[in-house]
Amino acid sequence: MLEKMFPGGSSAASVALPLAFRMPDEKNLRLSPTYDALQTWRFLSHQIRRYPLDLRAHVQRILLTHTEGLTDRMEGSLMDLYLALGKEAGIMLKDRMLEQCTPYLSMEAVQFFKELQTESTQQGLDREWRLGSVLATGENQVHRPLITVERQVEISRYNSILEEAQACLEYGQIDIAQELLEKEILAGSNDPALEQELLNIYQYTRNKDKLTQLTAELVAAGIEPSETWQAYQSEANNW
Repeated sequence: MLEKMFPGGSSAASVALPLAFRMPDEKNLRLSPTYDALQTWRFLSHQIRRYPLDLRAHVQRILLTHTEGLTDRMEGSLMDLYLALGKEAGIMLKDRMLEQCTPYLSMEAVQFFKELQTESTQQGLDREWRLGSVLATGENQVHRPLITVERQVEISRYNSILEEAQACLEYGQIDIAQELLEKEILAGSNDPALEQELLNIYQYTRNKDKLTQLTAELVAAGIEPSETWQAYQSEANNW
């Protein structure tokens, strides 16, 4: 078996490894051109069909459709992300992916995805099927969610709120990470690393209004913002 994977007995030929061995450890969201685009898209589609909340696979798959020959599958790949997250969850991630895809999409398609953020799930997602989707059923007359993903209640595998927030950021769930950090700071946490992570999010998203709002809430709760926090608040005027 190993001889077939490594012709000539050299591990240097790891590019010949099957995708099933290579992809689980692939951290980059934009995959290397060394991957066969169509084969990789199919592999990620299978992964998403089995695990609809694998957000890394969703993002890799959507960005992969920017490759020539796969653009016709972009709408379906994007739709699967919306289906998996529903209307309320991952709003910033969905917006970011739509922004990445907009130059390749028709005006009708862009409007379709924007409406999914404002209409009810039933009105948007069961309206039509898009090429490339593996989660939609194509039932356009049934007024019920096309899929239901149940999250099992389990003990958190994270050692701290900061670690959990960083995991969310790794998967593109910026809004969830921001909410976790805000709650912890309002609860009185004085962890500089946690505060810095939240300030980085505000700066990255240019969210001056939210920074101002949370500052007011901290003061109202009797929590004095740190010097670092005050420095970012002053800098936010230039965002």
